[in-house]
Amino acid sequence: MRKMVSAALLLTLALAGGAFAALPPAGAKPAQVVNPHGASGAQPLAGGGLAEVIRSATLNNYRSMKVGEAFDRYSHFKVKAWREARGAAGTIYVDFCGSTPTGFLDFKTRREGITSKGVEVKFVIYPNGEYGIVMVSKTVVKDGRTTRYPMPDIKGVVDAIYANKKLDL
Repeated sequence: MRKMVSAALLLTLALAGGAFAALPPAGAKPAQVVNPHGASGAQPLAGGGLAEVIRSATLNNYRSMKVGEAFDRYSHFKVKAWREARGAAGTIYVDFCGSTPTGFLDFKTRREGITSKGVEVKFVIYPNGEYGIVMVSKTVVKDGRTTRYPMPDIKGVVDAIYANKKLDL
């Protein structure tokens, strides 16, 4: 019995040590963002409030629920954020970024240096007032760098978010 308790205690300490080793050091710089889609020329907006416009709008195939309600209630993301930027041609981009940290027991992913995975949904508001989703990307934070991979099935991602079903990332 003593050996089992000792072994369990050692295993717990080893796992806890691995979890703390994966945390960034205090005072570390924020992760650098890498955009494989090329520079869009978009500049961040200062307090435009257009993220709220998108959040209170509805999408054509999803009239039963507002965008913000669906994305904010999606329970599979631990971190959710909305950002705004203005493009060169007067278009405004609103990004929803949702992510979840790598699971404590997901040793394979942690060994690869991946600390979180998620999705970035890019909405666009055109100068004439029309809006919609123009791109969805899978995001992977590895070794402090965020990399985005385009996801071809935009409808599948949006369907999963509106239905609160887990995405396979």
